[in-house]
Amino acid sequence: MEEFKFTSTMDVKDKSGNLLGAVCVAPAKEIGKRDILLMDEKTGTQSVRSITELINMLSKKDVSYEERKHVLEFLSERLRYLEQEITLNTLKTLKDSKE
Repeated sequence: MEEFKFTSTMDVKDKSGNLLGAVCVAPAKEIGKRDILLMDEKTGTQSVRSITELINMLSKKDVSYEERKHVLEFLSERLRYLEQEITLNTLKTLKDSKE
């Protein structure tokens, strides 16, 4: 049986194939929120307010269209997973409070 490996980061490369850094999506301190980070090898880590802002930043950093699409797919899957976790935890909390 193959074990599912979950990751909250993905590497991002520029058009030349050089490692730019990594994108990270993680739960924020505030319940129900998430943090999107761009950890750039040269300029350091930046928090972004939206997916659109991240994609625009990657475009300015010479990341290819295909690579940006890959980042969008990663973010979509990661955010879907976080939403499921929040829903499951909320339902568990409601169930426990009724007992």
